[in-house]
Amino acid sequence: MGYYQYYDQHNIVEAIGDNSLNTSMMMMTNENNNNMVIRGSNISTNQSTYSSFSFNTDTPILIPLVEGYYNGTKVYFIHTETSEKSMSDMMTNMINFPTLYVPQLLSIASEENTSKIYVFTNGIPGSGPYGGGPFMFQIDVFDSIPIQKDKYSQFRVPYLVTWNESATARVLTSEEAILQAEKNKELTIQKSEVIVNAPIIAWISPDGETSIISTIDKIFESIPDASGQVIYVNTDEYVARIKMNPLNTSG
Repeated sequence: MGYYQYYDQHNIVEAIGDNSLNTSMMMMTNENNNNMVIRGSNISTNQSTYSSFSFNTDTPILIPLVEGYYNGTKVYFIHTETSEKSMSDMMTNMINFPTLYVPQLLSIASEENTSKIYVFTNGIPGSGPYGGGPFMFQIDVFDSIPIQKDKYSQFRVPYLVTWNESATARVLTSEEAILQAEKNKELTIQKSEVIVNAPIIAWISPDGETSIISTIDKIFESIPDASGQVIYVNTDEYVARIKMNPLNTSG
């Protein structure tokens, strides 16, 4: 409950968005108080609507961690942005923390620049602090982790996994198991047209050791001049503390 209080006290507001509007994001740094301000601009023909939230670069933010699976073990990730408004709303409601609507993410939507995340639309009911995945069934499955430099990307395309009526649903914890179940005609997999910025923060190896990433270069794609420094992770409480660091672009 502590991070919900942090969320309220520091006036973090979801960026407003609509698929019919052009959305732009920018970062401004106030030299007097080191506040890094993200401002979402939704522009239509007749009006402009703005919402913003700010980060003090001297004060780390506390972000909810979401759990998933990779190769039979747990991973812990955050989701900061998505290219679709309805997905933004769903993710925001799921963890009670803003997931920004940033349609420009679609510009990086090539297989070379993205990884996969498998999201279950039915099957085993979810559990845990958020009730499972975004559809309230089992938690998501990832195809890669940060140490796989040739395969990993924090920008992910959700693949929707749906169990067939004749199949016996069960928890699947790896991409291999999902693809085998598809081959057995137990389920179907549908590629979505969405991009999610979902960096993995921590992952557990088969021997039980936890690894934690230290820096997220594009924690917000919509803030190209900032990175995120991971300074604290608690997977039991599902939280990570991250310091936003403005990049030096003076040359």
